[in-house]
Amino acid sequence: MNILIINSSKTAFGGLENQTLHLARALSGRGHAVLLGCAGGSPVYKKALESGVPVEEIAFTNAGDPVAVFRLLRAIHRHKPEVVVATMGKEYWPVTIAAKMTGRKAVLIRHMADPLKKLTRRLVRAAVDNVIAVSGFVRQGLIEAGLPDEKISVVHNGIETGRFAPRPGLRPAVRAEFHFSDGDLVIGAAGALNAGKGLFVLLEAASLFQKEFRSPKKVKVLLAGEGEGRPELGKKAAELGVEAVFAGRRLDMDRVYQAMDIFVFPSVCRESFGMVVIEAMAAGLPVIASSVGGVPEIVKDGENGILVAPGDPRALARAMELAAASEGEISKRIAAGARESVEAVFSSRAMAARFEAVLKAIMP
Repeated sequence: MNILIINSSKTAFGGLENQTLHLARALSGRGHAVLLGCAGGSPVYKKALESGVPVEEIAFTNAGDPVAVFRLLRAIHRHKPEVVVATMGKEYWPVTIAAKMTGRKAVLIRHMADPLKKLTRRLVRAAVDNVIAVSGFVRQGLIEAGLPDEKISVVHNGIETGRFAPRPGLRPAVRAEFHFSDGDLVIGAAGALNAGKGLFVLLEAASLFQKEFRSPKKVKVLLAGEGEGRPELGKKAAELGVEAVFAGRRLDMDRVYQAMDIFVFPSVCRESFGMVVIEAMAAGLPVIASSVGGVPEIVKDGENGILVAPGDPRALARAMELAAASEGEISKRIAAGARESVEAVFSSRAMAARFEAVLKAIMP
């Protein structure tokens, strides 16, 4: 199959851009001819060149950009894709218009739980062949907004599991970088440093775990990411007597996970998915996560992780105690289940197979 994937990001290279590259590589690995269209000189454009993904400059200004439609028409004429895929909201209209003008299939990927605008919902009903939601939670929101369920599929995001595999030999060196000792129990989290990610709750839980639940080791919290909440999180940690290490934004999270003993995803907002959750699971860490949004589709309580109610530091502290107790037997069991579920359901390979099945289903 000949597939044109569009990602119009100009300056960022985060989870969405990374997922676009994963998808392009994984579909190519299944024998499809994949072309990535994106803004010239953008981080995703440069990364595509570095990783050998065929790429072409196709710039977008906004959802109503007529020049973008013209650029897409030229690219479709040259490369003759059977399907055009939009990965960001501002691409939905230009991609659908260009695809319909040329008799191609139009597929939209929805990464967010936020509802589509009324006019875009009309566009989907009238002209889009399929909307791929990254979780059942996102799919349900689209259906509740009035979109036909037969036009909405679920393809969970995937990761290159080999990159995040446990590397015990690397652990001592990475822990030394952050000045952690063998007597430290490192509880890690990754993502934007803001209240919505539940990091203040995490600090309160770490304090409870250390003082009331009697952690067998010295508790330290490792936070990877950036955000406006950084100063307040530092103050809160100091008030609670929790030693917090701020690692900043990292491009080597596969290494950083090796320093952790437990990974926590304490979000209190409507998470459409949870990329860092599957990364940490692939790294062999016991994962504790809030039961929000699409996260319960990833974490099955007691099987491959521990689910807790969002915003409850005491429940989170109890989960930390459980993950750290029994001489690590519980941690080992759920960590093993986590690795297995990521390989089966959340690998790039599994993602590409499901994506391919959706495309085949809409083809004549």
